Amino acid sequence: MTAHFYLMAESFANNNQYTTIQIEEKIMRLSEDVQLINKHSNTNKLYTNYLEIYPQLFYAEYTVEEFICNVTKLKNEGVDRDVLNAFQKIIQKSQTTTFTSNEVISDLVDMTDEDNCHGIIAFHTIQGLQNNLQVIYGIDGWFQFRRHYLGLYPKNENFFMDECSKYFPNIVFHQNNRATIGAILDDFPKKIVYYLTALNDRFRESEDGIRHRTQVLTHFSGNCSLDAIASLEGKASRKLDFTFEFKDDKDKQQKVCCEPHIKLCKSDLAGDNTYYKYRIYFHEGIEDIDNNKILVGHIGEHL
Repeated sequence: MTAHFYLMAESFANNNQYTTIQIEEKIMRLSEDVQLINKHSNTNKLYTNYLEIYPQLFYAEYTVEEFICNVTKLKNEGVDRDVLNAFQKIIQKSQTTTFTSNEVISDLVDMTDEDNCHGIIAFHTIQGLQNNLQVIYGIDGWFQFRRHYLGLYPKNENFFMDECSKYFPNIVFHQNNRATIGAILDDFPKKIVYYLTALNDRFRESEDGIRHRTQVLTHFSGNCSLDAIASLEGKASRKLDFTFEFKDDKDKQQKVCCEPHIKLCKSDLAGDNTYYKYRIYFHEGIEDIDNNKILVGHIGEHL
């Protein structure tokens, strides 16, 4: 799925409530976010309507047009060089569009199918759109946006796992998942995305250095409102069933027992009261495997 993001007049407006230091910080952060988003430029496109954004008073007494067209002048007048360069990088990554703000807000953001979705990138809250998923205020919002549509349009197991590798940066997924997730993907895409989001974003909150492993899993389950308490396998004889090889930092295969598991008990289907026993088997992370990221060995039927 390709996501089309728009920088609009409203993306730059309402800056009078911020100090120049705050605006500079926003520019630097957004520039970093755009660089990361652009790493996946084949599925993320950024657009700008220059005629609309040029007149916006953006930074002190300077307009967006001056930030784009009069860089040397602004440098001579004391505007930070790094801030100007960061802003240029944002603009350079965008394509020209003739869509107006009104057309983007009223029409495009709701035009969604399995191949395309639309969003707005902004430096800060746009009045009237504060709680709209389509407005991206930072990299966390971008991840939320992409994950939301992945849950709606999972397509197939290979596409789904490719997207997971992009939008859950704190998780390493074993190739095994491509063979196993297909058995449950049609009925559980939103639930899988929800649970992977919990693992990626919030699992470390439960690791306080005091709780032992089982307590961490219990706390994590309650903290993230999982269907059931995540747990460990009770039978030591079955550990080989959920042991997978992951490549370590020395490019060697290391066997990892993904014993902790999240229980996928309820499907996405309305009215489906069946209690399922599907699982996400994972490991909390190992220092010499991809900077201690969480390792997911299996998503699918109960092993």
